[in-house]
Amino acid sequence: MAPGSKSSQGVRRSLLRILLVLFISGALLLAYFKSLPKIEPHVWSAIQGNFPPRSLSSLRNLRDALVGYSANYPVRTGLAVAFVYMGMQTFAIPGTTSLSLVLGALFGRWLGFTLVALTSTAGASCCYILSWGVGKPIAKAIWPERLASFQAEVAHRRKALLNYMLFLRMTPLLPNVFINVASPIVGVPLHTFAIATLLGCAPNNFVAANAGAHLGELNSMADLVSPRLMAFMGVMGVIALIPGLWKRTDMAKSVAESGPASSELDAKGSGKKET
Repeated sequence: MAPGSKSSQGVRRSLLRILLVLFISGALLLAYFKSLPKIEPHVWSAIQGNFPPRSLSSLRNLRDALVGYSANYPVRTGLAVAFVYMGMQTFAIPGTTSLSLVLGALFGRWLGFTLVALTSTAGASCCYILSWGVGKPIAKAIWPERLASFQAEVAHRRKALLNYMLFLRMTPLLPNVFINVASPIVGVPLHTFAIATLLGCAPNNFVAANAGAHLGELNSMADLVSPRLMAFMGVMGVIALIPGLWKRTDMAKSVAESGPASSELDAKGSGKKET
């Protein structure tokens, strides 16, 4: 069988498995929603009409629809939003930023930020696990060159991998979807991936939750991304790389210092063998 035919078969099998996981996840999510206390028809209609929120007005409508229900059932509402968030992130469905705003609007700056940080880390980790299990053929078909480049970078920075992953999370060099899908394929351990996601995405998550808590002060969704924020994230990303650069510098110095001594030992050893 030709290599191209094997590759296409692998992609088809992966797609079928992902669809199966999506179906099971959707069924579990639906079962959870059915277990919730009764949602009034006008609230449910507002949720359906404004999800996923694509503008500030729909975001405010969604908040207004959920705020009363959330006050009565805070844990169940938080879990419902978190499960939807995780599902969207697991299957790389756009719109999780809007849900970060919703969590901030419903639960305030700090609790909202905590929920967003934990939920986004869990969702990204689920995407990692899904990719590890069935996503490799699809990723290789979509990003063959980018995957090879990422794998080389990961191998090169293996001794300071957490710093490198923090750098990627804090800067826009690689899309988050690509990082989530590619990391298990190129050998990034799950614990390193999860820690880097939790810490590296924290500034963005805080900005989103804080903006949700002050939703009335936003004029547009573009207000979430300011030049000051981008500059701050860039600086934090560079800082994350510094420990790795120090390690490489120290290793280079130690190799340079031990070079002459090791050469003499090699020479003595080779001389003994010759005799």
